[in-house]
Amino acid sequence: MTDAGAPDFEPAESFYGANGASGASPGQSAGSVNGVPQTAPGPILSPRLGASLNESLARARRRAEGIEKPIPVYLSVLADHFGGGLWPGLHIINSGTAIGKTQWVLGQALHSAKAGVPILYLGLELGQFEIDLRALGLEANVPWSHLWSGKADQEQLRRVEGATVHLGDLPFHCEVARPMGFSAADIRVAIETMRKHYAQGPLLVVVDFLQLVGDDLGDERELRIRIARASYALRDAANRLGAAVLCISSVARERYKLLSEIKKAASLSYAVDPDGYPINRRILDPDAIVGAGKEAGEIEYSADSVSIIARVAATSGATGCDVIFATAKGRATGATWSPLHFTGFAYAECPDQGAAIVEAWNSADMGCSNASAAKRQAKEDAKGAKLDADAKTVAAYVIEHAGCGVRHARVNTVNDSSPRWTGAVARLGGAFTWTKENGCIIDTSKLKPEHRP
Repeated sequence: MTDAGAPDFEPAESFYGANGASGASPGQSAGSVNGVPQTAPGPILSPRLGASLNESLARARRRAEGIEKPIPVYLSVLADHFGGGLWPGLHIINSGTAIGKTQWVLGQALHSAKAGVPILYLGLELGQFEIDLRALGLEANVPWSHLWSGKADQEQLRRVEGATVHLGDLPFHCEVARPMGFSAADIRVAIETMRKHYAQGPLLVVVDFLQLVGDDLGDERELRIRIARASYALRDAANRLGAAVLCISSVARERYKLLSEIKKAASLSYAVDPDGYPINRRILDPDAIVGAGKEAGEIEYSADSVSIIARVAATSGATGCDVIFATAKGRATGATWSPLHFTGFAYAECPDQGAAIVEAWNSADMGCSNASAAKRQAKEDAKGAKLDADAKTVAAYVIEHAGCGVRHARVNTVNDSSPRWTGAVARLGGAFTWTKENGCIIDTSKLKPEHRP
């Protein structure tokens, strides 16, 4: 050393040197150029904490002032699960088969794209045809499976044709399944390419789904190692490139029973308001479900949030089934759960805000008899009567004010209640349509008798 406290080596530009290759110690030969021996640079000292504090504080201030915002979630009841929205990071969605996890992430992706957020959708098991039909079905409120199987009627096809106008110019980019898979390195390149094209602002990446990530060319690995690599590659891309990454992961089959008993297994906690709605929802034992996915160790450690979608079978009916969306891990949020409704092709907030789920749990806890089953049916009938009453009110108003906007109709029929409006429109089915050009319209020929004014 020359001066006290000064290092006895010159800090290099990079520990790896100009060509990115390490391996030679400081002062050792790093090969030759035109026959002249070269010396590898010495390692550099990592930056001090203070080097980034001011920028991090400025960023926190921008968030506090609402300048830097997360990507909004399309089902507002889930906002608190992610700290107000999807911030940059890796967010894992775990679920079993046939519960609609692809429809959930696709619904979120479409919602974000409509708000101007660029989307990279990596459909590792889907072809472009299926992705297109799923997106069109969500936009037109038509089961995508009807489009795929040829069961769609002319009215549904007309609505889907109209939906193409709204989806055609969205910043929504797709990568579909490849014969040899899509490796972690491929994913990293795809995200970096998106960020180069969309240099500023939020970016949403959807990976559907994690267990289908392939091997890097010439470097085949067992599934657990491959998933670990993919998980950390996604997290690295999220951190470096400021992307929110929404990744589907399969639940191990031996954990399916845990999903069916999620209330007991994870100690889901809640209070009940006067209308029977679950409020103050918490998860008292999140550790019981955070590792429900396959290759759980790698996934849960790399993720910023880990959520589970679990069906509440006792609520199944003609209009679908209620489900639990439980976020067991959130780096900056507490563990919480919310009720949702899955129609069989799309997700929505529960019209009854989860009252049927609470009733189902109470019935199970009490070991319901036939009498209690009749009581449940009576409540279901009462709920149906309320929905029919709202549907009739909506139909009468829209008939009288044909072409009005959704917000205008909702304010004047159901007191601007989104759950009541969603339930009423679902009850009306194909009799109710809305387009940007024509507003709200009621086809009286399709109205059920109980909905006629």
